[in-house]
Amino acid sequence: MLRVHLLLPALVLLSACSAPPELQNPTPELPAAWQASAADTADLSPGWLIELNDPVLVDLVDEALQGNPALAIARQQLIAAEQRVQITGADRYPQVALELSSRRQEDNDRRDALDLTLGWTLDIWGKLDADQQASELARAAAEAAYTEQREALAAELARNWFALQEAQLLLQLYRERRDNLQQNLEIIEAGYRQGLNEALDLYLARNNVHAEAARLTQQRQVLGELQRELERLLGRYPAAVLSTDARLPIIDTEIPAGQPAEILVRRPDLQQHWLELLAADATLASAHRDRFPSLSLNAAYGGSSDALGDLLSGGNLAWSLGASLAQSVFDAGRKSARQEQALAQRREQEQHWLDALFTAFAEVENALSARTALQTRHALYLQAEQNALHAETLAFEQYQHGLESYTTVLEAQRRALDAQTSVINLRRQLLDNRIEMHRALGGRFHVMPPASALQVEELETP
Repeated sequence: MLRVHLLLPALVLLSACSAPPELQNPTPELPAAWQASAADTADLSPGWLIELNDPVLVDLVDEALQGNPALAIARQQLIAAEQRVQITGADRYPQVALELSSRRQEDNDRRDALDLTLGWTLDIWGKLDADQQASELARAAAEAAYTEQREALAAELARNWFALQEAQLLLQLYRERRDNLQQNLEIIEAGYRQGLNEALDLYLARNNVHAEAARLTQQRQVLGELQRELERLLGRYPAAVLSTDARLPIIDTEIPAGQPAEILVRRPDLQQHWLELLAADATLASAHRDRFPSLSLNAAYGGSSDALGDLLSGGNLAWSLGASLAQSVFDAGRKSARQEQALAQRREQEQHWLDALFTAFAEVENALSARTALQTRHALYLQAEQNALHAETLAFEQYQHGLESYTTVLEAQRRALDAQTSVINLRRQLLDNRIEMHRALGGRFHVMPPASALQVEELETP
């Protein structure tokens, strides 16, 4: 025992020859308010999905939460993280084993043995504590990742749902324009047979009908691809049968933006990166403490006999107690390299968090500035659509009376189609922007249920 007491200080000094690196968590300076125009600083209303006023979309999101394979992957990753917490926690307790063995000796006699052993590695330096903390933080990060996956799935499904509505509106528009152009063609053909219209006008009118038919075919393909993508997100077979009667709702209510610092606790992706940074801190501490000596206690009770039935007789049973102190004297720099590796990974996670933070700020600023621009463009194109439709009707009437050339009619038709498609596209972009605003600000599509039966404890947040 005296030798152990003399050796322990030397081993500690040997393993602690390099002090652990002193690190500080990043503290970037945050503005007091958003640079782009924001509504107000009120709290985000819970449940942005309900605000879209589309019950079918709500049902589809609920279906996707059950059937989407990518979300199921994140769910299993969370379960695995829960089990890693259990595994690291078990290392802190004594390990008990019962071993029954049999061997034949040189004299051809069989020897049976039964041993009950107990081993316990004492966590005198806090390495196991650091391992436990790292696994708990990794579990919390996995739950944040699962929450982020749910939110991203709901947003992606909503965007695709509105893209499907846009595609159906465009398909209806192209079908109506094809029918109108066919009627115009019939009028021009009748005038050509009567010698009132030129052959060039007839060829241009036919070209218009054929081009619109080709556009209609292309739009059917686009619609089918959007249907299949939606069905894939839902976990269905992509049969392109999903459709909707909804028509891109216009929502005028403003979204409160709050303060920039609030997204640090609102957004699950930022929480995930922060928890991963804290987990990297704990892993670094564990790698440093692993360089210190390990102290283990061992106990055994059992016996051996040449007859299996005599193993538990009193004369064959014996007990033993022991302790061991181990320290690597030469490992070719393995543990030192592990510590440096953990340090590099910790610094990497710090940069991941900073990059995610500034990306989140950019997403909010872009969504805020885009909202105003989209609202202005939509209002202007609504006026342009009315003017273009009146101009198209007037141009064809004047052409029939010989007051305008057919090229004027073609230009009026082009402008009318551009205005109509722009209005439909902007209505979809306004909805996309609304979804992106909620996502960027850290809003939730509805109340988040527990991700698993095991509840994640409250951990440190930025």
